[in-house]
Amino acid sequence: MVALERLDADSLRDLSRRTDKIGVLSVYVDADPKPDPNLSGVATDLKNRFRELQRRMAEDKSERGRDVTAALERVWTQIEWMTSPMFPGRGRVAFFGLGDGWTERHEIAMPVANRLVLDDGPFIHPLLEALDEGRPAGVIILATQEARLLEWRVGTLQTVSVMEQPYVEAPHERAGQIGGGPPGQFNAPVREQRQARERVLTERFVEEIIGVATELAGQRGWERILLSGGPRWTESAVAKFPPPLRDNVFGDTRVLSGLDDAELAATVTEWAHEQHREREKQLVDRIREATGHRRSALGLSEVAGALNAGRVAHLVYDPEVRYVGSVGADGSLYAGDEVGPTGEASKDPRFTERLIERALETRATVSPVEGAAKGELRDAEGVAALLRW
Repeated sequence: MVALERLDADSLRDLSRRTDKIGVLSVYVDADPKPDPNLSGVATDLKNRFRELQRRMAEDKSERGRDVTAALERVWTQIEWMTSPMFPGRGRVAFFGLGDGWTERHEIAMPVANRLVLDDGPFIHPLLEALDEGRPAGVIILATQEARLLEWRVGTLQTVSVMEQPYVEAPHERAGQIGGGPPGQFNAPVREQRQARERVLTERFVEEIIGVATELAGQRGWERILLSGGPRWTESAVAKFPPPLRDNVFGDTRVLSGLDDAELAATVTEWAHEQHREREKQLVDRIREATGHRRSALGLSEVAGALNAGRVAHLVYDPEVRYVGSVGADGSLYAGDEVGPTGEASKDPRFTERLIERALETRATVSPVEGAAKGELRDAEGVAALLRW
C-alpha cells in the first residue's frame, strides 16, 4: 500500500498510460469508521457492485468475457480485504491488471466515493480529484520559544522541522529609573531592557524561520502556507516572506500551538478545503477574463480541439458531468457527435478519462471543479481551459 501523497503529476501520468490485455479493474473504497466501525455497510456496497459486474461479464459470451470473469474470481479476496477495519487509510484505491496480473494500491486520509470500474486502463479521475484538493501546503506554528514547520498533503499533516530559539545569555543590565542620570540621559529599568532584547532576538528568530520556510516551499512544492503566530507575530511574520510567495501565505492569529495533533490536523484540513474552494473560484474567473483575449477555450468542442493541438495549459472540468464524445483512429478527441476529416470516430463511454489522459500527456495542469456546470461555467457545461497560445 502506497500513501497517495507520494504521487505527483509524472507518476499519475505514468499510471494513466498503463493498460492490460483484458482490462483494468479500478476500485475505490471510502472506509469512514465513524458511522460504521466495522465497515460492514462498505463491505456490502462493494460486494453488490462486484456481483453486478460479474453478472454483466457473465452475459458476455466472448473469449474476453470468459477471461474477465475468471480474473474477477482471482482478485476478489484482494478487493474484499480493502473493506477490512485493519486496512490503512480513510480512502483506499487499487488498480488490478486482470490479464497481466499487476496491482497498484494507494491509501489516503481524505474520503473517496465507492466505485468499481472496469476499463481498458485505470479509472483515474477520482484519484486526480483527491490529489488536486490535497495539494501540498506548508504550515508554520509560531510559539514563544519554538516554531514547528509542518506539511499538509491530501489530508495528512506531518512535521517537517522543529526550530528552537537559541538561548542567549543576557549582557550586564544596568538598573535605574527612567529619567535618572545626567541631563538628557535616561536609563531604562531592567525589565524594559530585557523586553527590548527579547524583541530583537525574536525578530531574528522569526526571520530565520521565514528563510527556512521559503526554502522548503521551493523544495516541497508548497503552493500555499498557513502561518499562526497569535495576534502579536502573525501579521509581521507574513510580511517578512519574499514576493511573490507572500501572496500565498495566509495568516491565522489564533494560537494554534495549544492544539493537540488531532485538533491541529482537523483545523488545517478545514482551512485547506476552504482555500481550495477559493482557488477554484479564482481559476474560473481567470478563464472568463482570458476569453476576451482568446486565451481560453469554453465548452467541450473548443476544449477537445485545443487538447488535440496541444494548446491546453490548464484543463478545468466538472467531475459530476458525464461528458460525451468520440475518439478518432489517430487518437483525436471529438465532442458529442462531431467527427474528424475522415468521418471515422468511435464513441467512448469514458470520454472524461480521455480528456484527462490527453491533458496529462501534454503536461497540462488538470483541475476538477465540482459544480462548475451549475455555476460560472454553466454555458460551457463545466468544461474549459486556459490556453498556451
